[in-house]
Amino acid sequence: MISILKITHLIGSLSKGGAERFVVDLCNELAKDPHFEITLLSLCTNDPSQSFLKDLQHTVRYHSFNKGKGFSFKVLKDLNAWLSFDRPDIVHSHLNGFEYLIFNLMKRSNTLFFHTLHNIAQHECRNMLIKTFRKYWYKNGKVQPITVSREGSSSFRKYYGLSVDHLIPNGRPQSKTGPAFKHLLYTYRLDSDAFLLVNVARITPQKNQKLLIKAVQLFNIQEPKKCLLLLIGAVKDEQLYEDLQELTASDPQIIFLGEKDNITDYLDLADAFCLSSLHEGMPISLIEAFSQGCIPVCSPAPGLREMIHHGKNGFLSKDESVESYYEAIKEALYHPNKIQIRYQCKQSFWLNYHIRITARNYRTCYHKKIHQALIRRHNRIHPQYPI
Repeated sequence: MISILKITHLIGSLSKGGAERFVVDLCNELAKDPHFEITLLSLCTNDPSQSFLKDLQHTVRYHSFNKGKGFSFKVLKDLNAWLSFDRPDIVHSHLNGFEYLIFNLMKRSNTLFFHTLHNIAQHECRNMLIKTFRKYWYKNGKVQPITVSREGSSSFRKYYGLSVDHLIPNGRPQSKTGPAFKHLLYTYRLDSDAFLLVNVARITPQKNQKLLIKAVQLFNIQEPKKCLLLLIGAVKDEQLYEDLQELTASDPQIIFLGEKDNITDYLDLADAFCLSSLHEGMPISLIEAFSQGCIPVCSPAPGLREMIHHGKNGFLSKDESVESYYEAIKEALYHPNKIQIRYQCKQSFWLNYHIRITARNYRTCYHKKIHQALIRRHNRIHPQYPI
């Protein structure tokens, strides 16, 4: 008889962001294991047309607590009741799901708790009170922190003063182009002799689109062949978006497309994928670019510089200046061996960032923690016969 392990993942919402995309992919992949029963809990309501809910496989049990804006004591109580009744073996939180587990963390139970930090530690948790709360549970071993990159691990150890994290890089499944690909091909490639650049990122200060836009505009002033830049992503900072619109008001080579479901289609068409972030954990959009063999041109931000080997599987600007980013774009677009670099991008994906690899590492981490808990339980009950 197969022993079933009940694993519950908890996240604030399934809105269209990298961490949310990853959690859905991870749950789908873990649910393929017949030894696992996977549940995904969302604190907030998710509109299928505006979230990744529609991508969740039927093999994953799903429930939303319909939280609105701000902290909710009702959701805190309802989540506690849900977990107390369901009694999962593992509860794994993401983003702001951590704090809603306070009642469950204080209980004496056999449930094991994990939390993935999807960003650099100081950006993932800016509030000092919440930092103190999280550090307490990390330090006493009640919550196992998971970091997603070497930079993320280093920042965790420095920020919390602890070395208890477990590093597991992010992953994505392989994607295919969809029915819109042919239309996009005619729209952006067949009737144009410009290089096509794609940026996939929310409009926020962290993503630093202003640097990218200014670098592309400099390229188009300096170079005989122009670039067409497509910016894909939700607007999360209205004032910043207005500033960017003003910067590009008379520039037909810069186009804001908003959110898109068919990112693969754009990456498959593009000459390069551009990300000019100030900081990153391990961006899902870069992993998607690798999977399609779309050459990345990125800023040297934490999380990016450990994934990209300059001139091998992408390009990094020397610093965060406009001139440096322009030079990186130029080097990538005029590189004599772009076919080899595209191949290396795909190799990076298949060898390091496929979701199967990530899910296997999470399974190993879960089983290791369960084994350790069983030993501790045995030694507590039978101190005269320690393992």
